[in-house]
Amino acid sequence: MSMISDFQEVAGFLLLWAYDLVLETVYAIFRCRPRKQIVGENILITGTGQGLGKLIAGRLARDNNTLHCVDINRALNEESAAELRKRGECEVFTYTCDVGSKEGVRELGRQIKENVPHRHVSYLFNIAGIVSGKLFSDETEEQMERVIRVNLMGTMYLQKLVFNEMLENEGHIINVSSLGGITPGSRMSSYAASKFAVRGFTQAVQGELALLNIRNVKLTCVLPHVTKTGLFNNVQAKWPLIFPLLEPEWVADQIMVATQEERDQVILPKISLVFMLPEHLMSLRVWRSYCDLMGSHLMNTFVKIRPE
Repeated sequence: MSMISDFQEVAGFLLLWAYDLVLETVYAIFRCRPRKQIVGENILITGTGQGLGKLIAGRLARDNNTLHCVDINRALNEESAAELRKRGECEVFTYTCDVGSKEGVRELGRQIKENVPHRHVSYLFNIAGIVSGKLFSDETEEQMERVIRVNLMGTMYLQKLVFNEMLENEGHIINVSSLGGITPGSRMSSYAASKFAVRGFTQAVQGELALLNIRNVKLTCVLPHVTKTGLFNNVQAKWPLIFPLLEPEWVADQIMVATQEERDQVILPKISLVFMLPEHLMSLRVWRSYCDLMGSHLMNTFVKIRPE
């Protein structure tokens, strides 16, 4: 009986794989993947003072949504929120918070409940992130810890903040990792570590939801190539015609599409998948040389402009 059961399990997996492959191919060719509408939702977004967070907030500031905009830079956050309020299509609350602080995130949760007491956060966009851009030998312990706290622990703290209420109702969490969390280069050791971890954390929780057959909470992990925001100031692509730096407006659009389509994981741009295929056919030494060829040391031109 055990052998029969094992055979049935393997056969079931192969059928699932074939079905998914056919379905994904149809979606890719005909672009017919179903998309949900984000209307009248209670939405928490981090990093809204500038960059991707600001762009995402702009795309959600409509259809009677309620936005909770979070940034460590109060002035930039208030300026961004003022622009959204002028449109008159949504309600906007602003919060000054260091997402890498456990106490700060707890206080953030208290303030959100005070502003909107009878609704749970139905969408969380974990956008906020930092990078030191230094060689590992030059990065201080404090700088490393800061990157890990903001990029990884901030993501976990905020997801923990909203997760249980989502389980009781419904919700969708979007965690922004990075292509650097798969194929890292120089001057990004702590950043790559944090983004590797964000991807692993998201996949682990996705696995738990699947194991428990919980379908009312969705998680999406987005892994973009280097994007032309202030976070990566002055970074230059080695092969700009083949593998260019990404325009933040396009990345924001793709994050919205991934959210509406409830994708589990999205790598941007998709051509990155082709370049990553050889990894398991190469030794680590050859893989590093391959990544060097493709321009993994693009952070060598980085100039830091954002405060830590």
